[in-house]
Amino acid sequence: MASRSESFAPDGYDYEDAAENPPELDRFYGSLRNYVKMVTGGYHRLFMLDAQGGLGKTYNVKQVLKEQLPSDKWTHNKGFTTPVELYKTLWKAQGNGHVLFLDDMSGIRNKQKAIDMLKAATESDGEENWVEYRTSQDIEHPHNTEESLPNTFCFRGSVIMSFNDTPDTPDFEALKDRAVFYNFSLDYDERLDLVREAAKLPDFSELTVKEQQEVAEWIASVTNPAIDVSLRTFEEVCSMRHFGQMEGQDWEKMAFEVFDLDYERHLIIRLREDADAPVAKQIEYFEQQTGRSESYYYKLLNKIKSQRMS
Repeated sequence: MASRSESFAPDGYDYEDAAENPPELDRFYGSLRNYVKMVTGGYHRLFMLDAQGGLGKTYNVKQVLKEQLPSDKWTHNKGFTTPVELYKTLWKAQGNGHVLFLDDMSGIRNKQKAIDMLKAATESDGEENWVEYRTSQDIEHPHNTEESLPNTFCFRGSVIMSFNDTPDTPDFEALKDRAVFYNFSLDYDERLDLVREAAKLPDFSELTVKEQQEVAEWIASVTNPAIDVSLRTFEEVCSMRHFGQMEGQDWEKMAFEVFDLDYERHLIIRLREDADAPVAKQIEYFEQQTGRSESYYYKLLNKIKSQRMS
């Protein structure tokens, strides 16, 4: 029995027509991209983005920065940072028109010094945004270890900040008050729509567009609103299908682990829906895929039936 991903498509779904139509991603990212353009165009000094991981926020912010600015006019920083490292980062990005993208940087949110520096850097639309870091030790120069940085400088750049979850504290709220703040969130159905649109991209994965669309419909068939579906999980499942096709492995079994779903339960339901397959063949296939016994097959089947009846 082969994988039956294509059978998960809704009635009337035409892969060929879908592949010929361009993906409609602007309805998901149009507002986000425009907010970034407000910063690159000099209309605002601070943009803060709240969005869960795996939805493409980093990719889209960077794409706009690449489109709108020369490579030496923007900087992307990601990962943990301390107040002193933030000070160095702001110093390097202090030039007029430079955009600093602070991407999911833990260590900023609950550090008073870090928040105060960001407030000072984005205080106004004028040129006198002085950032200060007072310490008894020299601040090491990021490019020359024989020199040290001054304790204060004038920041003339702009800042974009993204978070998976913004904290609810008075100090952070004060920073948000001076920013353009955008909460980018998608419900389950919108996430599935985003995955379906991304599936039309010919260079999204090693799969063909048709195969990507089959994977998208497979995800829609096995998940529910309690499952965290994202572009990241879609990309992972596409990679698993490509691996499975190249190496002769059951990619669906691997993909179920991504969503923390019960593969054995789903396999029995899928096999029972195949009216053309004799029960003996179903059991044989179940044993091959799971390593379980015939008695386990019937035990789980009875459990599924009782749960559906209750």
